[in-house]
Amino acid sequence: MTHLRNETIEIELETALERGDNVWIIGDIHGFYQSFISLLDQLKLGENDWVVLLGDLIDRGPNSFGVIHTVRNNSHFVSVKGNHEAMMAENFSLENLKNPNIDMLVWIKNGGNTTIRSYIDAAKNNLGELEEQTLDAHVRSDIEWIQGLPVHIVLNKWRLVHAGYDPKLPLEEQTEEEYLWIRREFHQTTNPVDEQRTVVFGHTPTVSLPGHSEISWGKVWRSELCLADKRPAAIGIDTCLYHGKQGMPAVLTAFNLQDERVVQQDRVEP
Repeated sequence: MTHLRNETIEIELETALERGDNVWIIGDIHGFYQSFISLLDQLKLGENDWVVLLGDLIDRGPNSFGVIHTVRNNSHFVSVKGNHEAMMAENFSLENLKNPNIDMLVWIKNGGNTTIRSYIDAAKNNLGELEEQTLDAHVRSDIEWIQGLPVHIVLNKWRLVHAGYDPKLPLEEQTEEEYLWIRREFHQTTNPVDEQRTVVFGHTPTVSLPGHSEISWGKVWRSELCLADKRPAAIGIDTCLYHGKQGMPAVLTAFNLQDERVVQQDRVEP
């Protein structure tokens, strides 16, 4: 599982790019379903276009269930695994809901409470009563889907990953820990981790990446390091949809691999 890739997806995406179709990469949604749908409306997707999610579909926002099922039910939507999906897969079960252990409580504190609530709401019948069998079926099915997600997608000119890569490790020796969790070592590397490919990643709000500051809220981050073809070595697109900082934009970002267009959507939910 450590080096899980999906070659079929990679071939489909590369073929789409070669055909001239759009491949949109979307940053961390964190359960803000209405904002996600509003961004998709802006993209005006054609029937051959693709959408790639960079993980952290869930937690913090009010409808993680809706986000996951929108992605699952669209054959041209794919996602890599994020650290929040990993936490959900490791902890979410009816047994843990009734008798939460320490790991479950950590996930709940990190936004899992809103994900749990959205699954409970989706499992209620017409009388508003929770049907435990339905809840259990949803949770088991979605965890199985999460466990099958690739941890990164490698194309001819791009690497798509949730968190990044450890520049001290060869690319073939990276583990799920790096793909899902790494921050500073990757952001501050003085050499590209891949001389041929730009890494597009989420996980870390762009305002906290090197060279960005308070005035950078909601802006895409581009590494000052460049590849031989002059493209940035890395591009960060987690423009922080979930934060509650007064007066600062809360934005969901889509980045187009075909022409490098950026489309953004302000948070719709309160």
